[in-house]
Amino acid sequence: MSIRIHSTPIKRWPGRGICLATLLLLLISGSVQAARDSTNIRRADYYIDDDQERIDMLDGVLDHRVDVGDLAESVHASKIYFDLIDSIQRLIDRPVFDEGRKKLFRDHVYLQMRKVTYRSFTNIKRFDNQFHFILSEINGIQQGNLLQRLVGNIPQAFNTFGIFKNESCADSFLIEAAAYRPDVVFKLYDSYYKNSYAAHVLEETAKTAPVTAKRYFNKGDPIYEILKKSNDTAVKVIVQIMTRYTRRSNAFTLLDDIVHGSLTIEKADAIGRSPQKYLKAMLQIRSRPNPLGVHSIESELEVYSLKFIRVINDLHNEKDAVRFASIENFSAEELYTLMVYSEEEIFTSSFNGLFDRMMVKLGPVSGFEFLQKVGDNRFRTFIKMSAGFGKLRPFLQSMTPLYQQLLMIKFASGLSDYRDLSQAVEVADAFGSITDTLVLKILRSTVKIEYIKRMTLHDARGVAIYGLLSNLFVDRNIGSSDWFASVAQQYSLPSFDKVSNELLFDRDNIDRWLIYFYDDEDGDMSFTSFMKSFVDSNWQVIDSGIYVIIQSTHGREVQIYANKPKHEYDGQEKLENIFADNGFEPNVMVHRGHSYYAFKTIEKLKDNTQIFVLGSCGGYHNISGIIERAPDASIISSKQIGTMFVNNPMLKIMADRIREGQDVDWPSMWSELAVALKDNPKAYERFQDYIPPHKNLGAIFIKTYNRLMQEAN
Repeated sequence: MSIRIHSTPIKRWPGRGICLATLLLLLISGSVQAARDSTNIRRADYYIDDDQERIDMLDGVLDHRVDVGDLAESVHASKIYFDLIDSIQRLIDRPVFDEGRKKLFRDHVYLQMRKVTYRSFTNIKRFDNQFHFILSEINGIQQGNLLQRLVGNIPQAFNTFGIFKNESCADSFLIEAAAYRPDVVFKLYDSYYKNSYAAHVLEETAKTAPVTAKRYFNKGDPIYEILKKSNDTAVKVIVQIMTRYTRRSNAFTLLDDIVHGSLTIEKADAIGRSPQKYLKAMLQIRSRPNPLGVHSIESELEVYSLKFIRVINDLHNEKDAVRFASIENFSAEELYTLMVYSEEEIFTSSFNGLFDRMMVKLGPVSGFEFLQKVGDNRFRTFIKMSAGFGKLRPFLQSMTPLYQQLLMIKFASGLSDYRDLSQAVEVADAFGSITDTLVLKILRSTVKIEYIKRMTLHDARGVAIYGLLSNLFVDRNIGSSDWFASVAQQYSLPSFDKVSNELLFDRDNIDRWLIYFYDDEDGDMSFTSFMKSFVDSNWQVIDSGIYVIIQSTHGREVQIYANKPKHEYDGQEKLENIFADNGFEPNVMVHRGHSYYAFKTIEKLKDNTQIFVLGSCGGYHNISGIIERAPDASIISSKQIGTMFVNNPMLKIMADRIREGQDVDWPSMWSELAVALKDNPKAYERFQDYIPPHKNLGAIFIKTYNRLMQEAN
C-alpha cells in the first residue's frame, strides 16, 4: 500500500510499476508530466489503494499500520486492511477474468472497505471474516466451485451478493438459500431483477415460503406482478388463494395438499381456521419428503405448537387433568410435534407430561418405527430434548437393541450432508446430557467412522464437523481415547471463559448497553424489578419518559439504555435513533421478553456486540442468527423461559464487574450468581436451566467451525 524511506512513510505512486530511481530522475529533470504519461495515468483499482490510505489514517498516522490498542491485534488488523486486500487485488488482476468481471469485483471490494470506519475499524474479526470470504468467492469463481463456497456460508454470501450475481450459479444459490432465508432472497430482488433468472428465483422462493411471499402481494409491487404472470402450477395456486381469501388465509401453508389434489382451496382455507385441524394438516404435509411450502410449514408449526404449550405451561400449578386437558385428544404424532417445535419455551414438567402421553398412545409401535412415521422430522431435536429431560432411556427401551443402535448411528451420521450446521449442533448439544455408556460408545464409534469416511472423500466440511465432535469424547470413560485425543488436538474447541474488560468499551471509553423490553403480560413487573436492582450509590437513573438511561457514578463509565415496556415501539425507536445519530454500537445487548419477540431483538444486533443475553434458548437458528450478526458475542441463554429472578441479579453482577474494570469471567460470575440465588429455591431451580457462554456447546461449535472454514479458504 505504501513505501517507506527510513522512517518516513511515502504514499505509493498511483502507478505501482514505476521504481523510485525513475521517479527521482523524472523529478530532477522536471518532467512531471512525463512521469504521469509513463504510469499511464492510474491503475484501474486506484480507488482501492486510496481507501487503504483512508483506513491507514483512522488511527491518526499514515504508517502502513493500524493501531487498535493491542500490539498483536494491531498486527492482525494491518494484515487484514493491507496484506489481505492486496491479495484480493492481485487475484482480481489475473488474466483469467475479463475486464467486466474485474470492475465488478473491485467495486464490491471497495463497497465493503467503506464499511471500515472510525468506529468500526477496531472490530477486526468482522472484517477478517468479510475479506477472507471475498477472497474465497473470487477463488471459487476461478476454480469452478463457487456454489459450494456460497452455500457453506449463506449469511456472508448474502452480504457480498453483488460480486457473483452474474455468475452461472447465482440462481442455484438463491434458490437453495431460500430454504433458510426467503425474506432476504425477496429483499435482494432489486439487485438481480435484470438477470434472466429473476422470475425463476421468485417462483421457487414463493413455492418454498408462500407465507413470506404474500407480504409482497400489493398492487404494483414488482414481485407480485411477476408472480401473477407465472405459468408455474404451484405459483398459480398461491395467487388464487390471495385473490379469493386475501393474506389472512392459512391456505398458503397447505400449498402441497392443494397442488397435489388432496384439498381444494376452499377446504384448505376452512381447515386453516381451526387450530387443531390446521396443526394436523401441517403435520401430515411435513412428514413427506420435500413438500411445497416447507419453510412456511416450519414457521407455522412453531407458532401453533407454542400456542398450546403456553397454555400448558401457564397451568403448571394445576392438576394434570386440568393442565393437559387441551391436548388429551391429540395423537402421538401431534404430541411429538408440540414437543419438538416448542423447544424455546417448554417447561420440564410440560415436556414430561407430553412425553408420557405420547408413549401411551404409541401402544405396541416402537419408537424407531414411530420416528419413521413422522418422516424423521426433527428427530435429532427430539433425542436431544429427551436426553436433556431424562427421557432418552425410556424412549430407547420402546425398541429392540438393534433399532436402538441403528437410531443412534443415524443420529450422529451424515451431518455434513446438510447445508447448515443445525443437525451437527443438535448432536453437540445432546452430548452433554447423555450419560448412558452404551449410547456413548455407539456415538463414539459413529463419529470416528464418519471422520475417516470424510477424510477419504476429501470433504473438508465433513472433516471439520466430525473433528470438532471428536472433542466431546476426550476424557470420557468410554474406552481408549488416544485416537480422539490426537484428532481433538487438530480441531480443538477454544475456551470462551471470559470477555476482556477492554473489549466492552468503545474508543470513547464508554460501555453501552441496549436492553429491549416488550409489552407482554409480565413486561411491567420485569422492568420494575430490573430498575430496583440499580438502586445504590454506584448508579444513577435518567428517566426520559419512554426510556431510561442507567449510568455508573463510580469506576468506569457504563451507560445502560432500556425502553419502558409500555413503550415497546416508540421507546425502542428512540433509543435506536440515539445510537444511530451518534454512531454508537451496543457492547452489551439484552432481550427481555418472550421467545416470539426474540427475532426482533436479534435482528438489531450489531457486529461489535460482545455479550448478548437471550431469555430463552431458541435452538440452533437463534444462536446461529446471533453469531451471524455478532461473531464474537458471548451468548447467555436458557433451556427454558428466562425469569427476572435470575436475569436481574445476573445483569447487576455483570454491570458492576464491568464498572469496576474487571473482565467478565463467566465461571466465577456463575459461582457468584449461584451463591446469590441459593436462598431463593424457585429462582435457583430456574437458574440451573441457564447456559453460560463457556458451556454453550452449540455456540462454541458454530464459532469454531466458522474459524476452521475461514482458514481452509
